[in-house]
Amino acid sequence: MSKIRDFYEGQNVFISGGSGFIGKILIAKLLRVCPEIGKVYLLMRSKKGITVQERVDQILTLPIFESLKRDNPDFKKKIFALSGDLKKPGFGLSTQDLDLIVKEVSVVFHLAATTKFNEPFRVSVPVNVNSVMEIIQICRQCKNLKAAVYVSTAFSQCVNDYIEEKIYPMPLTYEQINKLLGIIEQRNFSGDEEVKFTKSILGKFPNTYIFTKAISEGMLNEKARDLPFCIFRFSIALATYREPVSGWVDILQGFNQSLIGIGMGAIRVLFCNVSLVVDLVPADFVCNALIASAWETGTMQIRRIGTSEDLPVYNYVSGKDNPLTWKEFSEHFEKGGPHYPPSNMIYFPDAIVVKNPILYSTCDFFIHLIPALLGDVILRILRKKPMLYEIYKKGHQLQDSLTFFVHNEWTFENNNVNLMWNRLSEIDKKLMNFDIKTCDWYEAIFLYWKGIVQYVIKDDFSPEAQKRARRRYFMLYIIHRILQFMLASFFIWLFWKLFIQN
Repeated sequence: MSKIRDFYEGQNVFISGGSGFIGKILIAKLLRVCPEIGKVYLLMRSKKGITVQERVDQILTLPIFESLKRDNPDFKKKIFALSGDLKKPGFGLSTQDLDLIVKEVSVVFHLAATTKFNEPFRVSVPVNVNSVMEIIQICRQCKNLKAAVYVSTAFSQCVNDYIEEKIYPMPLTYEQINKLLGIIEQRNFSGDEEVKFTKSILGKFPNTYIFTKAISEGMLNEKARDLPFCIFRFSIALATYREPVSGWVDILQGFNQSLIGIGMGAIRVLFCNVSLVVDLVPADFVCNALIASAWETGTMQIRRIGTSEDLPVYNYVSGKDNPLTWKEFSEHFEKGGPHYPPSNMIYFPDAIVVKNPILYSTCDFFIHLIPALLGDVILRILRKKPMLYEIYKKGHQLQDSLTFFVHNEWTFENNNVNLMWNRLSEIDKKLMNFDIKTCDWYEAIFLYWKGIVQYVIKDDFSPEAQKRARRRYFMLYIIHRILQFMLASFFIWLFWKLFIQN
C-alpha cells in the first residue's frame, strides 16, 4: 500500500499559485494519483473580466488533465476556486472562504510568486514576501494542519558557491524590507533612480526575485518554526518528462524565452561559459518530490515541533547526481532541434557561443544590433512599423538577466531529498518518481523543445505542417551555409589583397 496515498486520503488541500506552470502539474498529479484526496481549494484572482471559476475551467482543458478526465470523470467535483488576491491582507478572501480553509484544510502548498527576475520592490515584496506572512497567519489558524510547504528556488542562496539544505541568514528582515518599500513609495523615484537604489540594496544578489525569496525563507523560519512547515527549493524546471504528458510546458518566460529566440534563429550570439554545469530538473519530477516533501513533513513533524530546530529544507536539484554542462545541453538541443523546427523560423539556428565579454559585445553589435537597425530602415521604406530594434532590446535585456546564471556554477547539497527518496516504499517510488538519476538528458531536452514548439509557440503539429516546417528548416540551412561560404571567401580575398598581393 502507498504511504503517500494513505497520507493524502481524506485530506483537504489549499494551493496558492495553482494557475502557474508547476501549480497546474501539481493539481493534476494529486488528483490522478491520490483519488481518495478530499477537496482541493485553489486561490485564484479574477482576471480581465474572467471569473475565478472560469479560469479554473480553462486550466482543466489543458492536455495534462486528459488522462484524469478519462480515468476519473468526476474529479472536477473536488476542485474549488476561492476568489482572492495575494497582495491583500488575508489574501482578500471572504470571511466565509477563510473560515472554510481554517476548518477544513490540513495540507498547504504555497507556490504563488512573481518569478520575473527584475520586478521592482513595489511588486515583488507584496507578492513574494508579504504573502508568506499571510500564509503563516492562515496556517496558524487551521485546526487540522498536518503539513505546509513553501516553494522557493534552489538559487535563493546563490551568493554562496555551496548551497546547503539549511536556513541561511536573511539579507533583510520582514520589517526592514517593508520599511524600505515605504521609503521607495514616499520618495517617488524616477525609473532610473529606482533601478540604482534597488541595485544598492541587492548587493551580491542578482535580482529582486532571488532577494525576496531569500528573505521569505528566513522569515518563515523565524515566524513559523512551531508549525509543520518545510521549504522546498528546485532549480530550473524543464517540461514534463514522463507524466501525465511528456514534454508539456506552457510558460513563456526566462529560460524558455531564450531558447525560443535561439530556436527561431533570432538570437545569434550567446554569452555563456559552456564548461559550467547547468542545474535542470523535469517539471513532473519536481511535483513528485514536492508532494513527497509534504508527506514527510506531515509524518515527521512530531520529532521537530516543540524543539528549537530550523524548518526542514529540500534542495531538489540534478547537479550532484546527474550533472549536465551547458555544452552538453547545447549538443542535445542541436541534435533534437531539426525534428521539430518552428514553422515561422526566421533564420537557421546556429548561435555563436562566447564567454569573453569584449568579444560578446563586439559580436552582439555586428550580428544583432546592426541588422536590427538596418531592418527597421527597410521597414520604414516599405511604410511598415519598425520593430526589430525593440525586439533586439528585449532580447538583450533577457540575456543580461540570465548572465549571472550562465557564468556561475553552484554545488547543491541534496541529502534530505535523497533520504526522503530512500524512505519511500517501492510502490511510492513508482507513483512518485523523482529519482533524477533516471533522467536521460538527451530525451528530456528533446521532449522539452518539442513541448515548447507545440504548447508555447503553439505550432501546427499536423503531418503536412511539420513537413513544411522541416522543408523551411533545410532551406534556411542551405542559405546559411551559402552566406557563410560567401563571407569566408570575402575575408580570404581581403586578406590576400592586404597582405599577400602587396
